[in-house]
Amino acid sequence: MFEQQPQALQQKVKLLALESIRQDNPSQWFDVLYSEANGDSAQIPWARNTPHPYLQDWLERNTPQGSGRSALVVGCGLGDDAEALAQQGFQVTAFDISPTAIAWCKKRFPDSQVKYQVADLFALDPAWHQNFDFVFECHNIQALPLKVRSTVMNAIASLLASQLDPLKLG
Repeated sequence: MFEQQPQALQQKVKLLALESIRQDNPSQWFDVLYSEANGDSAQIPWARNTPHPYLQDWLERNTPQGSGRSALVVGCGLGDDAEALAQQGFQVTAFDISPTAIAWCKKRFPDSQVKYQVADLFALDPAWHQNFDFVFECHNIQALPLKVRSTVMNAIASLLASQLDPLKLG
């Protein structure tokens, strides 16, 4: 997908990410990108304005019953994945490090039941620990430097409720 973006956008993203890494703040560039997009989702390389195809495929094949279950969307971007889970009946919390992205979600989906929040993968709310029946992450881990990926993966895994029976989701 990233390879299909215009060369100038690819270069911009690379420069923003490199500058963030240089400043030892690997996720600060996301809000810069969202802010500079000025509401144009074509300026966000991962934005499709539809749920991610893998999530959509999983939802169609498994038709999970979300009623009474909680879901968390990590790095929710413009909110399409969160909204897809909410349509399945999940009580959805969706977060992004970018305040601009969260404001964009709230503007796109003003009547949404999704709880959109600004949060940082490197400083997650302790109340979220083992609190969600379903956690969806896409595009975040691979956008971070290799040296922090295992830390982030462990943080995300810790958000899943330990008593969940995965066979009952479908």
